[in-house]
Amino acid sequence: MRDKPLHEKITDLSSVLMALTYAGGGIYLIFSSLSFRFMPVGSVPRYALAGILILYGFYRGYRVWKNRA
Repeated sequence: MRDKPLHEKITDLSSVLMALTYAGGGIYLIFSSLSFRFMPVGSVPRYALAGILILYGFYRGYRVWKNRA
């Protein structure tokens, strides 16, 4: 069995880090009270953006997991 080339390993690692960044950013947006008046705490757009970020992070993680196998 051949090992993946280095550039594919680096791409996979950066994709995993970005998936964690998106999901973590969404979670942070939900639980943080600091948004610098960009979106008020408790507003629907804030939670919608957070939900989209979390879902997109999970989607990117799923794509990396699926391509790894």
